[in-house]
Amino acid sequence: MKANVVGCLLIVSIAIGAGPVPLSAATWVNVTGNLANMASECGNLTLLSAVPGSNTVIAGIALDGLWANSAGTTWAHLGSGAGSDTITNRPFWIVYDPVHAGVFWEAGIYNGGGVYQTIDNGVTFQRLGSISHNDYVSVDFSDPNRQTLLAGGHEQSQTVYRSTDGGKTWTNIGVNIPADTKFSTSPVIIDAQTYVVNLSGYAGSVAGILRTTNGGASWQQVSTLEPGGAPPLVTSNGTIYWSYWNSLLKSTDSGSTWSQVGSNLQPVRPVELPDGRLLSLGATSLVISADAGSTWTPIGDALPFTPAGVIYSPGRKAVFVWRWDCGGVVLPDAIMRLDVDFVGLAAPTGLRIKLD
Repeated sequence: MKANVVGCLLIVSIAIGAGPVPLSAATWVNVTGNLANMASECGNLTLLSAVPGSNTVIAGIALDGLWANSAGTTWAHLGSGAGSDTITNRPFWIVYDPVHAGVFWEAGIYNGGGVYQTIDNGVTFQRLGSISHNDYVSVDFSDPNRQTLLAGGHEQSQTVYRSTDGGKTWTNIGVNIPADTKFSTSPVIIDAQTYVVNLSGYAGSVAGILRTTNGGASWQQVSTLEPGGAPPLVTSNGTIYWSYWNSLLKSTDSGSTWSQVGSNLQPVRPVELPDGRLLSLGATSLVISADAGSTWTPIGDALPFTPAGVIYSPGRKAVFVWRWDCGGVVLPDAIMRLDVDFVGLAAPTGLRIKLD
């Protein structure tokens, strides 16, 4: 006898195992293009950065400044306009003005100036003040005039530079950090008077995270866990994530308290995706988190190499990873791209099949 099944809804849970979730037919593509074998120094390709609201991705080359790409594999040198200062450092960080398109700041180490600014989308750059050897620059975007900036000192203890005139002059408020602390490389502005900074590296004995609420006149230790060397991520809702060994340190209260989340991550800066999920690197693949960093799911093909970092360009709908070595030229496969639309890649929770 034949059974009739009418109006039934069968719900089958899909368990995601250790294997990566496939990303259709997407594969990694070498987009190093004309940057391949470019003369440089140890560190060579030091940075990739996705320009918000744009298809453009910027690459930083030690000794040779910033290069932009918006399609294909051809990269154009920025800072070639008349009167531009020349960026010769090892670019380490770029921060974009969230309101004024075409305005961003670059921080870098060795070989010249530490912090530069452009107000014309990279046609020209101006060196800000006389500081140098800076891993990170943070800007107080609550001030419409962008007058307060912080810059960290590369492999320097008690070194946090502060400017209240847009970068014309700088004062080291890191002198108020307690002695015997590790390097203070990445100071983050919460508001005009509240900042946090990491204590990381091989010097000193005191590690962790410090916080000030009085513009650096005094600092309080808010964590004894030592963040890694990657720059921090500050998400759109103000949550701060810092790489910590194979996990992340996380603060949801403006840096007052910190917790440890995640596991089996590479020590890189995570990425906030357009839908609020987080993207990072696992041992052999990309990984994604839909619960604010607590758990991570592998996705996509195997990584093409062990990357120095990862970014996502919403405009390009693509992930980019990069690598470097201590040779004198950019590696021929230094930049790889994986095309994926993360907005369209919802996290699967179950399969619903209607049987009529």
